[in-house]
Amino acid sequence: MFKITIFYPVKHNDWFDMEYYTEKHLALSKSVFGNYLKGIGIEKSESSDSIYKVIGHLFFEEIEHFYNCFLPNKTILEEDAVHYTNVKAVIQISKVIVWQNLT
Repeated sequence: MFKITIFYPVKHNDWFDMEYYTEKHLALSKSVFGNYLKGIGIEKSESSDSIYKVIGHLFFEEIEHFYNCFLPNKTILEEDAVHYTNVKAVIQISKVIVWQNLT
């Protein structure tokens, strides 16, 4: 399993439209990645001293599934970002070493 994490740092005069992000951008992401997308997580900070305002997670079985869908659609996804934030995202790609479903 691979996890793509998108960090949106807290910046001076930043803004983030969570409604647009969860309703419009999430739908766009789902359409781009299709059945290769195995899971999504979105976190919103509730702390005033947090370094990230929002963190998004996308999960894929194989990293190639992410790249094969993302690279041809990178511009579309990046151009949509101006509708929900004025902050440049930081992306981390990780291989999940331990995954325990405890339910």
